[in-house]
Amino acid sequence: MKKRSNRILALTLTFALSFALLAGCGDAGQQSSTSPTSNPTSTPETPSEKPSEAPVTDRSNWPKFMGLAAGGASSQTGIVGAVLAPALTGYLDISVSSETSSGMTANLLMVDEGTCELGFTGTDFAYEAWNGTATWTDKTCQNFRSIMPLFPFIQQHYAPAGSGITSVEELAGKTVNLSTAGSSTDTWMRRVLEVGGINCNITNLSPSDANQQMSDRLVDCAVCNGLAPHSAVSEFAATNETVVFGISDDIYDKLVAKYPYADRFTISAGTFEWQKEDIETIATSCMLIAGKDLDEGLVYEMTKAIFENLEELCGQHNAFTYVEAGLVVNCTTPLHAGAARYYTEIGIELPDNIKPID
Repeated sequence: MKKRSNRILALTLTFALSFALLAGCGDAGQQSSTSPTSNPTSTPETPSEKPSEAPVTDRSNWPKFMGLAAGGASSQTGIVGAVLAPALTGYLDISVSSETSSGMTANLLMVDEGTCELGFTGTDFAYEAWNGTATWTDKTCQNFRSIMPLFPFIQQHYAPAGSGITSVEELAGKTVNLSTAGSSTDTWMRRVLEVGGINCNITNLSPSDANQQMSDRLVDCAVCNGLAPHSAVSEFAATNETVVFGISDDIYDKLVAKYPYADRFTISAGTFEWQKEDIETIATSCMLIAGKDLDEGLVYEMTKAIFENLEELCGQHNAFTYVEAGLVVNCTTPLHAGAARYYTEIGIELPDNIKPID
């Protein structure tokens, strides 16, 4: 920033030269205050130079509307989508709508098939779909691109305290709700039960419906994946004594031997008010993806806007407190060229496996 005396000198000289600089003087310094590419700290080297203009992003290929495949209305991704969609509408001046779905596998298929331009999925599901190893779809999906990891999807198991259930192994023969069919909860808990050799009766109710049925003793246990403490667990615990438990080392070892993209995760004591000890469970990572043909400039501006407005987003949902640009290296599929451009600009070296491809 120039000192006061320099600003006075600049104004004096500019006034003296005003008639010689009629062409373009009125427009030279005009910039939109909301433009993600503006550089408000740029000043002329001498009073007679015009300020450099910020490059104007070509919006000719931008859509007027974008859909964000999020999840169920009461799911964590659904709630985060309801925060991010209007924020993107404001940042980009494009109408962005959060669309409901049955979960993160469905979201990926919606983006890959072009039903939605954006979506939330898991780094695990993205890897499986890209490499054709998914058990939840019979096709290889490569019409989507990664933008950024978002927040951990932590598996949480809970039951009435009087049920006597304190471990996954004790679910044998019980009725267990795995949230919506095809959701991350449903997919990963089925894998846990599979490797553990545990047979139980499975329901696929919404978390709210499952809580009601647990209160009526029609369901013995429920599972939910998302940030901890999960709102579904807290909702049930508000009127019921509740126990939350994790996954044993034996089951975890078997799980990662077959599905290596599940991480060990510790839910620290006190995360839930009644929780006395740490709980060892699993977690995967939610990520934001886009259709591969979405305009590069649009994805660049969107990526930049999210990171430059993180403080605002964190104030609306704590999921955004987990978002860090450096974590992009944890993506499991190639980045969109627009997102890669932003990360490269801020000095992040991208691993070969996530560099953009045609």
